Amino acid sequence: MRWGRLRTGAFAACLTALACMTAAASSETDRHLPVGKPQRIMSTNMCSDILLLMLVPKERIASITYLAHDPVQVLMPGADAGVATNHGSAEEVVTQQPDLILASPWSASVMRRLAGQVGAPLIEIDAANSFADIRRITRQIGAAVGEPQRAEALIADMDAKLAQLDRDRPANALEVAAWSSGDAVPGAGTLTDEIIRRAGAINLARRMPDASYSTFGVEELLAARPDAIMRGEDRYDGPALRDAVSEHPAIRRAYAGRRISYPASLYACGLPQSADAVLQLRQALAKVPQGGVEW
Repeated sequence: MRWGRLRTGAFAACLTALACMTAAASSETDRHLPVGKPQRIMSTNMCSDILLLMLVPKERIASITYLAHDPVQVLMPGADAGVATNHGSAEEVVTQQPDLILASPWSASVMRRLAGQVGAPLIEIDAANSFADIRRITRQIGAAVGEPQRAEALIADMDAKLAQLDRDRPANALEVAAWSSGDAVPGAGTLTDEIIRRAGAINLARRMPDASYSTFGVEELLAARPDAIMRGEDRYDGPALRDAVSEHPAIRRAYAGRRISYPASLYACGLPQSADAVLQLRQALAKVPQGGVEW
């Protein structure tokens, strides 16, 4: 027990020393920084990673999370080239010397305390469940990194696309399910639901209006008979066991020509490009065969 206390104390002392050196280095550097524009921004959340890459040049980014690469390759190929990565640890806050940290509400408490110790402001970025949330979060990050005009330009482009989509809504609304093996099918109050509705379709999971997320097994999905199935794809780690359910022979047969792939990050993160997800979904739905599902 005594040895454990000694090790803990030594680790804490080490972190404190590193923090003091970091603060001193930051103070020396800050004298040469433009006021209001942080120059070493650290993002510890995948969604803020992507927004950060859209808002500031790489030389102002201390690091983004190791999770960002795959969705960035889908949305902005090569945009993260040369940018350091982090795992959201306290040690990385010390060694990377950020002058601003973008975090999620569930970031590790130790990392948040250390951020205060080294004098780096930490801003919590909520999840987006609507296009209104996307506007608010984009403005929040834009203001924090000193790029409010760039943030407004991204929002204006998103809103222009949404307005055009609203003017050209399809006459017939198909019912769809965002279903990958049946777990966590997004319903009312989710960004996925709003994307589906803005695309001019009906979300199957809204049949359970009190639940943000529902589940559908193979049999339940076949019994519900949506017009099409949506399947999120942003992974590059090879097939998983859950994919076997999505590839069930009954699903493949009943929904031949009715399965739509979509970039999951545009539905999960809430980005200005989520308006592109609405357009892509509408175009895919226009190709779904007319008439109900048959098997």
